[in-house]
Amino acid sequence: MSKTALNIISGQLGAGKTTLLRQLIKQQPPNETWVLLVNEFGAVGIDGPILSSQNDDILVKQLPGGCICCTAQGELEAAILEIIQTHQPDRILIEPTGLGEPESLVDIFKQAKLQSICDVHSLFSVFDIAHTRIEELESLAILQSMLTMADIIVLNKVDLASLEQTDQLKSYVENLYPPKKAIVVTEQADISSKYLYHPHFHSSAYTVAQKVSPYTLIRHQHKQIISKTKTELPYSPVELPGLLERSYQTQLNTQAIGWIFNDDICFNWSKLLKLFEDLSEGLFTVHSTETANQISPPIIKRAKGIFRVGTTARMLFQFVHNTITRELIAYRKDSRLELLLDQNSNFDFESFETALLDCIQPSA
Repeated sequence: MSKTALNIISGQLGAGKTTLLRQLIKQQPPNETWVLLVNEFGAVGIDGPILSSQNDDILVKQLPGGCICCTAQGELEAAILEIIQTHQPDRILIEPTGLGEPESLVDIFKQAKLQSICDVHSLFSVFDIAHTRIEELESLAILQSMLTMADIIVLNKVDLASLEQTDQLKSYVENLYPPKKAIVVTEQADISSKYLYHPHFHSSAYTVAQKVSPYTLIRHQHKQIISKTKTELPYSPVELPGLLERSYQTQLNTQAIGWIFNDDICFNWSKLLKLFEDLSEGLFTVHSTETANQISPPIIKRAKGIFRVGTTARMLFQFVHNTITRELIAYRKDSRLELLLDQNSNFDFESFETALLDCIQPSA
């Protein structure tokens, strides 16, 4: 039996990893079987439903609630084995959380149990040109890992960046080691699927001179900053009709909270847009009288939701880097929303849930 090809799609939160996967899915050859394995930081999972609505012929597996680069490695190995044994796909596309480091995944796939059935192909790292500073690339271990491990670097959202930003970032990544198979400057992560079909670390300039991964130190540093996941809510919840699940956790200096509603619940899309606009303006920040002029709005790393907004229609809302987008989506199951906040954000969860409640249409 031939080995299953693996591609890892890494990148910053909000850089366009899911958009890249959506572009690649459109180009799936009819004679190949693909499986998507999505690892989301939050507990409820938003990207999986988005991708599952893209192509009925592609199986989407989710591993929510933990970073597969560190705390969920066992779940990842079990999931890969189950997928290959059950579905025998030609290719598995893996999207780790934007807080994860890809070298840990490559190490897992190089272990004897998986190496005999898996073949690691091109590793992609996606960056938002307009919101990526070279100083961050040089100082943050997570970003260094994404750059070093990448075969294909996708410099996305060129339409939102200046020519100077694009030229500076492109010049920087062109001088990285090991050399890259390709550096693609694009908008909407629109690239060819031909980049999938290359072995990882294709360049002859790269050689591993030691049995221990050269990225072990970085991974240990990454593990040391992981805080214990919390499941208890930090506030008194508001009663929300049709709520199936409310999940909260903290990890990697990030708070994640998500809500899942049954498919009978319908939302007012214009009120949802106002809700996301209020998020962007920091209106759910808790202010005290003594520090009202000193507290800045909470750092919202990402807000993403899929909502039923009509008899059958669903709408995808996203907020990242102070930009709100919305689009109709083919997903037809539940409605769900997730926020990723900075650990120290002074966020008024109760006020936000009250505003979310107001977005729900009254039952007919």
